[in-house]
Amino acid sequence: MKTRPSVSIVHTPRMFSILLLAVSLNAQNESWDSPICTEDMLSVPRGSRTVMTCNISNSFTDVSIWLIANGKETAIFKKEPQGNFHWGGWELHIQGGQAQLVIKDTQDIHTGLYSWQLHGRQKVFKNITLDVSEPSNKNEATDTRLSTSPTDPVKSPQQEARPKTLVGVVVTVILILGLAGISALICYRHHRS
Repeated sequence: MKTRPSVSIVHTPRMFSILLLAVSLNAQNESWDSPICTEDMLSVPRGSRTVMTCNISNSFTDVSIWLIANGKETAIFKKEPQGNFHWGGWELHIQGGQAQLVIKDTQDIHTGLYSWQLHGRQKVFKNITLDVSEPSNKNEATDTRLSTSPTDPVKSPQQEARPKTLVGVVVTVILILGLAGISALICYRHHRS
């Protein structure tokens, strides 16, 4: 006489498929922030305009920036929500998934390590070191704008996230179809025996 397990083997793959589907749908709704920030090391001439940016694929909840210089850590902006903020020669602009730190007249006091805490759906930490040098001529100190890549156009966080989302959807569909096929095969063999 055969004994049956309390949980049918046939139902286990179905439950696993449903669980996988729920997880994958949740993962699509909770996409990663995928930060893209200004390069790690910047050198700008004294008196120039400096722009440091960090973009994420979701909207910012808040942004904090500290300056670490001469053995001291100074909070420049702490847990700022969406909007525009000014303090001591620094300006912070946060809109959606883009944050910009602007220094209009970069001086020696702005030199140091800028530690960014970015909070979207996750918390991400990025460090950018700023070095201020002597301008080589008067025209160089007019406007220096620094971004993630000076030669390439900056892509929006939504454009960066689309290919990753599409790959996730395709992988999820393939996994679900594979699990459905395995479930059907197990059901067929179980009912045949």
